[in-house]
Amino acid sequence: MEKYFSIGEMAKLNNISIETLRHYDRYNLLNPDYINEKTGYRYYSIKSFMKLDIIKKCKAIGLSLDEIKDVMNDYDSLGSILKTLEKQKDLVNKKLHELNTIKESIEHLENDIKDSLAIGLNNVFIKYNEERKMIKYNYSGRYTEEFEMNLRKSLVEIEEMYNTFNYQIVFATSYNDLINKDKLTYTRTMIKTEDALNTDERIIILPKGNYLTMYFDDTFYDIKKYYNLITNYIKENNIKVIGDFHEIYIITRANSSGEIKALAQIEILIEIDI
Repeated sequence: MEKYFSIGEMAKLNNISIETLRHYDRYNLLNPDYINEKTGYRYYSIKSFMKLDIIKKCKAIGLSLDEIKDVMNDYDSLGSILKTLEKQKDLVNKKLHELNTIKESIEHLENDIKDSLAIGLNNVFIKYNEERKMIKYNYSGRYTEEFEMNLRKSLVEIEEMYNTFNYQIVFATSYNDLINKDKLTYTRTMIKTEDALNTDERIIILPKGNYLTMYFDDTFYDIKKYYNLITNYIKENNIKVIGDFHEIYIITRANSSGEIKALAQIEILIEIDI
């Protein structure tokens, strides 16, 4: 006579909850082998142990309950099961790519924060950068409603086009206006992302080289004093610069009162006599 196990015994022997077994029953994924008509108690056989093993293995590779049901229904079709496994492997590879992208983003952010803490805020130093790929937008006029709307549209576009949140907002500011007019002029907006396609016509490359750099951590609205620090350093040390400044935002945060603060850096390419 075949031995039967109560739902409690089935749960205990297979390290699974009673509620999960009931859910599988309601879903017609794993029904009891016998139900006592008088008591309504559910009982399972050894065969159900094996079915449950299959369900656990399928769940372990991320299959949904519907996909598991298809696997169990295609008992005689190894080809069908293979297709399901190949499909799931593709999904896992996609998730791995996404996780690696997130990991890289975390590592870049972690390194930037560590560098800013090690070097110190408001200290001018020379940093060598490799070539960096940017997507260029020609709108400027920062701190206006129109500018913020354009920036939001650009960020949404990047997120949708490249399926990434791994980017930095970069502003170009005029070196000549700062030196000659004591005026902070934003000339263009850029978004730095390693995911950008080379076929994107808006891509520009910031050249590799030595950049005079300074980290600061403050609100968006009192930035000129940091530009003054770096321009004074340029004058005092008779440094030859190339092009304009870049204002690169590393991480922005807000407190419970809604006050916004950002860790950012100002940089400008320089010539170094050998």
